[in-house]
Formats: sequence, structure tokens, C-alpha cells
Amino acid sequence: MMLKVLIINALMLLLFKSTTFALWQPVAEPALQHDVDSVNKLAYNYRLKNPEQTIKYATTAFTLAKKINYLNGQGEACRVTGIGQSYISKYDEALDKYLEAISYFEQNNNFKGVGKVYNNIGNLYSANDYNKALEYYNKSLLIAKKFNAKPEIASLYVNIGIIQRKKKNFKAALEKFQISMKLFQQLGNQELIIQCLQSLGEVYNDLKQYQNAENVLNEAFIKAKARDMNFTIASIELTLTNLYLNQNKFEQAKEALKKGFEYTKTLNNRDLQNDYNYALYQLEYKRQNYREALNYLKKNFSQDSAYYRQSFSNRITLASDLFEQLENRRKNERTIAQQKYATTLFWSSTAVAALLFALVFLLVINVKRTNKNNKELTRLNKEVSRKKEDLDRVNQNLEDIIETRTQDLKVKNKRLSDYSLHLSHEIRGPIATLKGIVYIQENNLIDKDECIELIKKCVFNIDDEIINMSKMLNESVEPNPKK
Repeated sequence: MMLKVLIINALMLLLFKSTTFALWQPVAEPALQHDVDSVNKLAYNYRLKNPEQTIKYATTAFTLAKKINYLNGQGEACRVTGIGQSYISKYDEALDKYLEAISYFEQNNNFKGVGKVYNNIGNLYSANDYNKALEYYNKSLLIAKKFNAKPEIASLYVNIGIIQRKKKNFKAALEKFQISMKLFQQLGNQELIIQCLQSLGEVYNDLKQYQNAENVLNEAFIKAKARDMNFTIASIELTLTNLYLNQNKFEQAKEALKKGFEYTKTLNNRDLQNDYNYALYQLEYKRQNYREALNYLKKNFSQDSAYYRQSFSNRITLASDLFEQLENRRKNERTIAQQKYATTLFWSSTAVAALLFALVFLLVINVKRTNKNNKELTRLNKEVSRKKEDLDRVNQNLEDIIETRTQDLKVKNKRLSDYSLHLSHEIRGPIATLKGIVYIQENNLIDKDECIELIKKCVFNIDDEIINMSKMLNESVEPNPKK
């Protein structure tokens, strides 16, 4: 019996040694690492054509990397998955993947990879928090300059320029885009050149340099179409639409919208679809098709809200802070584990058994803690669902109010038109009589007293008609007390 116990303890010790050794030693072969890198690159290249394919290939790359314990491959797969999810408006999932990617990169001391993820997180903020976006872009830029990573530097200048344009700093934006364009041309990166051209076109449009904007955007469109960059093509067509609307070229704007909307059908991006609905609203509003304009505006209102964007920004900030706290704790735990490992190798099999017992105890505590956390998460999910239902009800009520008020305005406008027509006919008769009296008087066909009497009668008739119509009009347009 004693012999069996010793054998079991010895096997446990060997297993513990081999497992701990595996945590700190790379086991992936270069050929297998190359396969993972190739799949990650393939997934990244699909981001502007088919984001769903990006997620699919990146997930495959992560599975392969995990099998061979290739930390850089796992980190890049998470990063690329997050990029794909951001292109289909799944921003919460994208953020989770970015934070997971940072975890893998930091474990392998891959700070260049961390810098790329900071750039991606900055892109998430770029829609609603410009200062936070610039904070992450600048953190990424410092790392990129440290490693002299020219492609990343050029891309970051484009992103910073986009934020400067949104903040109306057009001169600063143009400077950043021009720096990026030179770097992209040196590197021969056509995809990034296209994105830079699009950004330049947007700035020229803001500066009302319409011809320059159209030339640059058409050049970007031709290059993007040759590479099947569906997302970029849809974005360029949207920019061209805004350009034509600024010049009141409604037919050209309509054609650009029609072409771009076809590309959005292949993309599951909520924000891009909302932007197209808003552009359609602007077009119909400028063409004075107010009913159609209202319909497009209602679509956007039901699909998105300022509350969601603000709450999403808060969720990003909260998740980022939480991630930093967890990462600090993990670093401390790894340091302690390494220190303990140096002395653990000298312990006897009895000490290993004691450690295993402690591990079981910790696992029990962890299970209890996990159960508690799961209950809390379930409660929070129910709370979020309840708030979402409340928001849906508010949105429905607002739509009903808008519809009711629209119908009320139509009725009131019809009444105003009818009363205006009636009033013009009622006053026309007395005025015609006055003109006749004036004609008779001018030709001395009537005496003065009789003329004055007739004029008084006409004037009083006109005054009575105006007073009666005003009373009727005021009574007709009184607000409905039920509202």
C-alpha cells in the first residue's frame, strides 16, 4: 500500500513538473507557427470584403494556435476576430477580443502586438469619444515609433487625421493624411492608400473644395472596386452622396446612394446602414419630399439612439479599467508562481500531495465564487433586459406620438386651407361692390350721401365676415384636450 502511494506521488510530481515546464517553454514548431500566421493574414485580408469570413478564419487560426501553445498566434487571432466583429457592429464582442489579445501578447512580451490592439480600441472610441480615441492612438503611435513600424505609423496618422477632421481641425487633418500618403506610397500598400484617399476626399468636401474631393474619391472608388473592398466602396459612395448633396446635385446623389446601398446588403454593419438611411433622409428633405424624409428618419430613430452610443462608451471605459486591474493581478500571480516553482522542484512527493490537496480546496472555493458570480451576472442580465424593454416601449410611444401629431397637422392644414379659400370668396363680393361704387362716383352717377351709405354697408360687411372667419378659425385650430 505504501509503495502504491509513493508511486502515485512520484507520477504526480512528474506531471506537475512537465505541466509547469510547458507553461514557460515554447512548444510550437516554426512550420506550424507559419500556418497559423498565414490563416490570420487571410482572415485580416477579408475584413473589407466579407467580415463574417474574417471571423471564421480567425477562429480557425486561434484553434490551431491554441493546440501548439503559440501565444502570438492566439493574440493575433483574437485581434483579427475583434476587427471582423467591429465591421458588423458587434462592438462589445470586439472589445472583449481586443482585451483577450492584449493578454496573450503581454504573456509573450509582444509589445508591438499590444500597440496594434491599442489602435483597434481607438477605432471603437472614434465614433463617440474623440479624446479617448486620440489617447489610444497616441499610445499605439509611441509603440510603433519605438519599433520603427512604418505601416502602423502611417495607419495611425490616418486615424488621428480622421479624429482631427471630426473635431473640425481640417488643417491638422490634411497634414496627417499627407504624411500617411507618402509613407503608404513608399510601402506600396494599395489598401491603405485607398483609405487615405477617401479621408482626403472627406476633408476636401468639408472645406467645400468639391472638385478636388470628387477627383480623389473617384480615384479611391476605382482602386477599391478593383480589390473587392465592399466596406470601403460603400463608405466612399456615402461620402460622394454627401458631396453631391452639398452641391444640390440630387440625381447624382441618388445614383451614388443606390450603388452604395447595394454593397451594404453584403455587410451586416448597423452604423453604415444608419448612415445610409440618414443620407436618404437628407436627400428627400432637400427635394422637399417630407413624408419620405420622415420615414427614413424614423428608421434611424428606431435602430439607434444617443443613449446606446453613450452607454457603449461607458461600457468600453469600464471594461478597459477592469481589464487593467485583472492584468495587474495576473502579472503578480505569475511572478509568485515562478518564485514558488524554483523551490517546489526540491519538495518530496508528500509536499506535492499537500499542494494538490490545497489545489482541490482552492478549486472548491473558486467553484463557489464562480457560482456566486454567475448568479450576479444572471441578475444583471435580467436588469439589462428589463431596461431594454423599457427603452423599446419608450421608442414605440415616441413613434405613436409622432404619427398622431403628423395626422393632426394634416387635419389642421386642411382646415386652414378651406377657411382661407372661403374667406377670400366672402370678401371678394363686397370688394367688387366697392369697386363698382367707386366707378359710379367717378362718373357722377350717384349723389355723395348715397355713395357714402353704400360704402359703409360694404365696409361693415367685410368687417363682419373677417370677424366671423377669425372666430371660426380660432375655434377650429384649438389644441385637442386629449393630447
